[in-house]
Amino acid sequence: MKRASKFTVLLSLTALAACAGDATAPQIVVPYARLSSVVATVAGVTVYNNIPSPLPGNVPSQGFQCCQTAELGDHVSLAGTARRAASATVLMSSWSLNSTYPTMSAAGYMHPITLNLYSLASGPTPALGALIGTITKTFLIPWRPEADPACTGGRWRHSSGTCFSGYAFTIEFDLRSLALTLPNEFIFGVAFNTNTWGYNPIGQPGPYESLNVGTANVGGVGVPPSVGIDVEPGFAFFNTKYGPFYFDGGAGGTGTFRRDGGWLDYSPAAQFTAFSVATKADDCKNGGWQSSSRADGSGFANQGDCVSYTRNGK
Repeated sequence: MKRASKFTVLLSLTALAACAGDATAPQIVVPYARLSSVVATVAGVTVYNNIPSPLPGNVPSQGFQCCQTAELGDHVSLAGTARRAASATVLMSSWSLNSTYPTMSAAGYMHPITLNLYSLASGPTPALGALIGTITKTFLIPWRPEADPACTGGRWRHSSGTCFSGYAFTIEFDLRSLALTLPNEFIFGVAFNTNTWGYNPIGQPGPYESLNVGTANVGGVGVPPSVGIDVEPGFAFFNTKYGPFYFDGGAGGTGTFRRDGGWLDYSPAAQFTAFSVATKADDCKNGGWQSSSRADGSGFANQGDCVSYTRNGK
C-alpha cells in the first residue's frame, strides 16, 4: 500500500494538520531569532544524522497530547568507527504561543524530555531489545512566533511569505555521562509527558500539550540521512494507546513501544555524535591523538599526552 493512503487512514487530512504539522508548504530557513536549547558542543564526530539542513521553519511532526503518544523513535545504523556516545540532537516542533500563557517567560517554558537507547532483539524482524541507556534533561522550549494577520488559521508568517502552524527547533543531550559504547545498530526513542498522555501524565494543562517530535521531511518529501543509515525508512518505533494512530491499526498491540510500518517520508529526525577512546599508543600516532579522546570525552594536548593516557589512564 502506498504511503499516502496509509497516512490518510491514520489521521485524515484534518488530524494530520493538528498532529503532524505543516507538510505541504515550501520550507525556508527562518530568520526569526531562534532560542537555543542546546548544550555546549560535545566532542565527537557525527555517526548518524537525518536532521534537515538548513533547518526549515517547520516540519511534519508527531503530536504527543493530540495523538495520545508516549514515545517515538527509529532504528538506525551508524557510520564510521567512533562508538563512544557523545551527544544526541533531536528535531522538535513547538506550537504554543506566549500570548496564550502570558504569565510565563517570553523566552519559553521548561520541560523535561527523555532520550532512550535500546539494543535490537534477536530475530528476523527488527524488534525492541534491552534498554542500554537513558537520559532526561529539562529544556527551554521556545514559543512559536505569534500569528500574522496575513496568514489564515492563526499561523505565523515567515519572511518569505510562507505561513506555518509550528516552529522547528532542536534540543541536544550530552551523552558522555552514560559512558556508553554504542552498538553499530540501535533503536532510539524520545519520550515526554503531557497533560493526559505520556508514561506519567502531568494531569495539568500547559504549553507542552502543543509540543511535537519533528520528522526528516521538507516540503512533504522525506530527507534521507546525510550520515549513517535509516535501516527501515518505512518504519518507526512508536508508542500510542490508541490503535488507529498506529499505521498497522494496532495489530501489533497498543500502549507499547514497538515497530510500526507506514512511516515512509516521515522518519523521526535525530543526530548522534560519538568519539573514539584511545586504548593503545598506536591510536595516538600519526595525528591520531587529535581524533581520539579519553573515556570522558576530553581531548589530548599532544601525542605524548595521549600515549600517557593509554598507559596509565591519566
